[in-house]
Amino acid sequence: MNLRHRHPPPPAATPPREEEPYNIIPVHNLLIDHPTLRFPEVRAAVAALRAVGDLRRPPFEQWRQHMDLLDWLSLFFGFQKDNVRNQREHLVLHLANAQMRLTPPPDNIDTLDATVLRRFRKKLLKNYTSWCSYLGKKSNIWISDNRRAGSESDLRRELLYVSLYLLIWGEAANLRFVPECICYIFHNMANELNRILEDYIDENTGQPVMPKISGENAFLNFVVKPIYETIKREVDSSRNGTAPHSAWRNYDDINEYFWSKRCFEKLKWPPDIGSNFFVTAGRGKHVGKTGFVEQRSFWNLFRSFDRLWVMLVLFLQAAIIVAWEGKTYPWQALEDRTVQSLLDIGMQYRLVSRETMGLGVRMVLKSIVAAGWIVVFGVFYGRIWTQRNHDRRWSPAANTRVIKPMIAPTKAVLDLKNVEYEWHQFIRNSNRFAVGLLWLPVVLIYLMDIQIWYSIYSSLVGAAVGLFAHLGEIRNMQQLKLRFQFFASAIQFNLMPEEQLLNARGTLKSKFKDAIHRLKLREEDIISDKEVELLELPQNSWNVRVIRWPCFLLCNELLLALSQAKELVDDTDKRLYNKICKNEYRRCAVIEAYDSVKHLLLEITKPNSEEHSIVTVLFQEIDHSLEIDKFTKTFKTTALPQLHSKLIKLVELLNKPVKDPNLVVNTLQALYEIAIRDFFKEKRGPDQLKEDGLALHNPASGLLFENAVQLPDTNNENFYRQVRRLHTILTSRDSMQNIPINLEARRRIAFFSNSLFMNMPHAPQVEKMMAFSVLTPYYSEEVLYNKEQLRTENEDGVSILYYLQTIYDDEWKNFMERMRREGMMKDSDIWSEKLRDLRLWASYRGQTLSRTVRGMMYYYRALKMLTFLDSASEMDIREGTRELVSVSSFTSEKSPSSRSLSRGSSSVSLLFKGHEYGTALMKFTYVVACQIYGTQKEKKDPHADEILHLMKNNEALRVAYVDEKTTGRDEKEYFSVLVKYDQQLQKEVEIYRVKLPGPLKLGEGKPENQNHAIIFTRGDAVQTIDMNQDNYFEEALKMRNLLEEYRHYYGIRKPTILGVREHIFTGSVSSLAWFMSAQETSFVTLGQRVLANPLKVRMHYGHPDVFDRFWFLTRGGISKASRVINISEDIFAGFNCTLRGGNVTHHEYIQVGKGRDVGLNQVSMFEAKVASGNGEQILSRDVYRLGHRLDFFRMLSFFYTTVGFFFNTMMVVLTVYAFLWGRLYLALSGVESAMQNNSSNNKALGTILNQQFIIQLGLFTALPMIVENSLEHGFLQAIWDFLTMQLQLSSVFYTFSMGTRSHFFGRTVLHGGAKYRATGRGFVVEHKSFAENYRLFARSHFVKAIELGLILVVYASHSPVATDTFVYIAMTITSWFLVVSWIMAPFVFNPSGFDWLKTVYDFDDFMNWIWYSGSVFAKAEQSWERWWYEEQDHLKVTGLWGKLLEIILDLRFFFFQYGIVYQLGISAENKSIAVYLLSWIYVVVVSGIYVVIVYARNKYAAKEHIYYRLVQFLVIILAILVIVALLEFTEFKFMDIFTSLLAFIPTGWGLLLIAQGKNPRVDGDSRIDVGKVCREAIEERG
Repeated sequence: MNLRHRHPPPPAATPPREEEPYNIIPVHNLLIDHPTLRFPEVRAAVAALRAVGDLRRPPFEQWRQHMDLLDWLSLFFGFQKDNVRNQREHLVLHLANAQMRLTPPPDNIDTLDATVLRRFRKKLLKNYTSWCSYLGKKSNIWISDNRRAGSESDLRRELLYVSLYLLIWGEAANLRFVPECICYIFHNMANELNRILEDYIDENTGQPVMPKISGENAFLNFVVKPIYETIKREVDSSRNGTAPHSAWRNYDDINEYFWSKRCFEKLKWPPDIGSNFFVTAGRGKHVGKTGFVEQRSFWNLFRSFDRLWVMLVLFLQAAIIVAWEGKTYPWQALEDRTVQSLLDIGMQYRLVSRETMGLGVRMVLKSIVAAGWIVVFGVFYGRIWTQRNHDRRWSPAANTRVIKPMIAPTKAVLDLKNVEYEWHQFIRNSNRFAVGLLWLPVVLIYLMDIQIWYSIYSSLVGAAVGLFAHLGEIRNMQQLKLRFQFFASAIQFNLMPEEQLLNARGTLKSKFKDAIHRLKLREEDIISDKEVELLELPQNSWNVRVIRWPCFLLCNELLLALSQAKELVDDTDKRLYNKICKNEYRRCAVIEAYDSVKHLLLEITKPNSEEHSIVTVLFQEIDHSLEIDKFTKTFKTTALPQLHSKLIKLVELLNKPVKDPNLVVNTLQALYEIAIRDFFKEKRGPDQLKEDGLALHNPASGLLFENAVQLPDTNNENFYRQVRRLHTILTSRDSMQNIPINLEARRRIAFFSNSLFMNMPHAPQVEKMMAFSVLTPYYSEEVLYNKEQLRTENEDGVSILYYLQTIYDDEWKNFMERMRREGMMKDSDIWSEKLRDLRLWASYRGQTLSRTVRGMMYYYRALKMLTFLDSASEMDIREGTRELVSVSSFTSEKSPSSRSLSRGSSSVSLLFKGHEYGTALMKFTYVVACQIYGTQKEKKDPHADEILHLMKNNEALRVAYVDEKTTGRDEKEYFSVLVKYDQQLQKEVEIYRVKLPGPLKLGEGKPENQNHAIIFTRGDAVQTIDMNQDNYFEEALKMRNLLEEYRHYYGIRKPTILGVREHIFTGSVSSLAWFMSAQETSFVTLGQRVLANPLKVRMHYGHPDVFDRFWFLTRGGISKASRVINISEDIFAGFNCTLRGGNVTHHEYIQVGKGRDVGLNQVSMFEAKVASGNGEQILSRDVYRLGHRLDFFRMLSFFYTTVGFFFNTMMVVLTVYAFLWGRLYLALSGVESAMQNNSSNNKALGTILNQQFIIQLGLFTALPMIVENSLEHGFLQAIWDFLTMQLQLSSVFYTFSMGTRSHFFGRTVLHGGAKYRATGRGFVVEHKSFAENYRLFARSHFVKAIELGLILVVYASHSPVATDTFVYIAMTITSWFLVVSWIMAPFVFNPSGFDWLKTVYDFDDFMNWIWYSGSVFAKAEQSWERWWYEEQDHLKVTGLWGKLLEIILDLRFFFFQYGIVYQLGISAENKSIAVYLLSWIYVVVVSGIYVVIVYARNKYAAKEHIYYRLVQFLVIILAILVIVALLEFTEFKFMDIFTSLLAFIPTGWGLLLIAQGKNPRVDGDSRIDVGKVCREAIEERG
């Protein structure tokens, strides 16, 4: 017996039930019978906290006997009661867990070990001590780390320090995002604590010193609240994040104020409310930005990664010079350093103030140093050119290995003389602009060239790393069969604690079999009951002498053995046996079949009957012949097939629901006849048979077996289960390669099996593992689908349930099979008696909270099972097996207490009852941050009832929410509340209620939600899980292995973030979901594998990474929350970790499920969110600092895997733009005609554009995807998947997705406007209207595609190259593909996108949306006008440079008019500038006519309609007359009408965009009505 688990001492009398609720450990009452209190470590931690000793008692409060050190701190410093209760349990739980992990264990387990406490104090306060060291301040931790610990006073002081920090952190609310502010607070409060402990006397009062802030809730009101309100005022001044980042302080600015000593000088203690720190922008003298100023500009890319751009510019310039062999010097690129320093001054000048003059001096000195570098590099370059002039040439390598294809065309263009321009050329005899346009796409391709090489590099290196990590060694069930013999050993080696490996082998063998027996998938309905029997490793029974392998391994083996026996009919026993034994599965199949048949025949014959004796004698003879190696000499192996067929018939009769005893008797008689007459080689007469005991002594008593058959009762499930297994062994002929049928089940089995052969740390015992929590933020997403949601059909008659039944047809059959097994009589009962099961089944296949909770609670179930196995005996396992693996326990809705494990009823095992429950609770906590759960309860929202139901059925689940209480007139109080479901009281109970200083949400919602709930998490680690994730039971078994990674060094540091592999489970929903899944899978596997090793730049790219909890809670938390700038909140945790010296690793032997968006609209909104987030990252201080502090190669890796990926995606689109606008210029100007004979130009550009096309089609994702699939699924399967995806138009999707990313990335960097976009994550079972698609994709895709298409059309009609169809197609096919993809993708990937009836409805809906006049309260979904204004929101908040650049870019639309008007017949080949100026008359006239018609419509259309028609008639007549006059008296051609449309529509669009960019707030006067009408016209046409 393990003495560590003991009963608590019995109380003298039964105490009254304590009403105070508790979370995990009832620390308030150690006398109650609770599993966690059986651990002496828990009692030791509680006792240490209660050892107040001779500490001075607080003067103004009565000291009670049960109070401890946390109460003592609370009474002195004014902490909240529930904060104290929360941190008390937090501290006790952590110290107990830490002491349980001590190796070797302490001598006295009943007292808290000083080493445990010291290690914890050092880790918890490491950031504080580093902060003190950075500022040159002496730490207020008055304990020497060199002095040997152990005295009671030192132990108490250590406890006081960690308790004080945890109490500050637990009540800091939003201040947890500013960790150095918490350090400042702790520094001052620790100083006051020291003065109290050292019995200082207050000089003013002569009394013992007291804290400067004390009293009820004093800490919240006088420390937290003033700083919180300062942050809140700053956020309010940001106008919901739309104000420039430079105009207000975010969380980082507040935090970095405490990075300098001025916080001590200005802020003082207690915080001086009059300090300028508390003054916000626009309210007098204030602090302003601190440490960094986020300025919105593309120059940030250069500022943050200046070393990269210096390299690129130098290489490009050197390459051009070498190829040209000219005299230009490349050192001009070194001016980039000066530019960078000047950018620092231009963007960061707001940091300079009287308090920070040093920063200004630093900026100036940086510019001086940069200028010095120019001089130094100039000298070196001068020496290079001197050497070149001396040698009269460059080196041979320089001449052959540089980019030369564009040099010859460039020289040819520059050498063109007397070009006949087709328009008014302002600068004649100079084609430098044309050369620039030729080079622009080349330069853009060059800038993103490294991205291509990175894709290739990451693919090859990722594959190599994966191979060495043993990924893909077991890819399918066939490969699992080959390795299954080593499967138990792999489980033993990886999943069983090392301590158990030294135990008795028999016990281990039983445990391994038992563990394998539990690895079932039936509860999730992804395998059927039949497949369970085929896959399970059954317990030994029926006296079978060999390992009973799963049936899928034994398939066809018995038949092969029979055929061998027929072939070797004359061979000896030994040779036949050796032949069969060459295959272990075949040997086991033969022996198991023989033993099972023997047991079966004896079981169904009455024990004392003569027939039973005959069967016994027959098998004795067979056994004897086998023992003496004379089986083939005694029996005919040719009779075995006859026996085989009759045995099959017998087993089939026994398997029938209704057994016919007469048929069983007949079959047994037939078996007897074959055995006696045909099986024995030596014929025996009736008398001999009687003598040998093989025949009835009295035949007249009846026929053989007539009265001797006794079939077991049909309730004997074990017997008939074995019969079914025997039937499978006897009859299976196929290889069972498709078992299980479900692809997801196969994938999970293969991955789990493969992971057991990968390198992973050994698993400790559950008691010695690290404790951990899981944290899931939730807002208002679906918890559980209700009946109406499942049954309601869309316009196509498709309901969610029908949709799920279709795509998960095999799982639906398995579900119905399970329901019938559980008592469902009719299928219609699924909507009544089994409705909840149906709702759960559907919800577990969507992206719902129920699915996430079920998956995460697998950790709890796995820990309970592993705890049971850690110390269970063979008898315990045998007795507990049925309860552990019962299918009903997996799916029933019984209370968790009824599902707890047991260890039998032996006297020793009785001491352990509840041990699994207590250990699992101490090691695992699941907190769901349901932010608005309180509001949902008040409103009787069904979501609240479903969340309560989840708590009821998952005992380790806790729900944290923010409660709002109205206290007075327009006043509210806010609380962080933690609740659980009390199984004894059968109701929800409130555990903690911690008051907040104000509203929770100051920054981004999700990180704020995580932050308020993180105080309720427990353990050494916290896994962040999103609401759309899942987990698997077999993967949960490996969690304790993963947590052991924290003990190992990776490089020079231990990990602080453990990256975990994701499986995208939505890939089977649709082709679009498959594309997204494949793209994401390659990123979360191969991509992150390479980032972690060897590049060492893996950050945190979302969930389900595991954080070192105490490392992060002292350094700002697991995400950042500043409004807008941290919209991609997750990745900033990785940035923060790397900048603060953390270490991020990646581990692929464990996986967690992840859902992704499955419809084009959802995917596009997700891509827009990510791209916008990356646009904001470019502005952030984190990216700037990483770009400057990482070494050169890690900086390159960081750039090209984060913001650089999106920048280069934008470069792809800009390359298409640059190429097409350049070709349009050459065609319309006449330069292309002059250089038509120069084919090398087109060849060179063709080479460049082919490169661009490869990128456009998705090389960034396709190559890594193919390589990863090859590694894990095989090369042929990967190629087949890739070809299938191409046939399903994946390239169209990737091209469309590229447009989404480039649009939102560029717009965010230029103008801002990033925001959270809720995608819904639902099933795409309905057709999206064209109006909805237009609203979503008009500006990002449609308008741009029309612009590019217009260029291509104009180029085709005016370019001499277009006369050669092949050349034109070769040069423009990539651009046409992009145009078609951007326009057609929303139709191609829209359900029923080409249905004619829906197209008609869509058109009517679109026109209603266009012409809806609406009202002030109209939404964008109702009114085109409202949508238009919302689309320009980003222009309302952009700065001057953003507007200016937008206007400059819009000027390109006027080029159409300038180029085309000279091509019109009416121009009569006149090249004067007057032609272009006169063309504006057309624009003015058309605009005037339109205004007149609109005016007439508004004035006359309603009451005097005849006048309106008259105006229309006059306008038409006038237009006809003008056209006729032009045809008669000028060179005007009728085609000029249509050609001019190509010129003037872009002009109108350009005018509109410029007007919008200049003044985006246009809504009010009559002039705007005209503008609105023009917009309607152009939108309608464009």
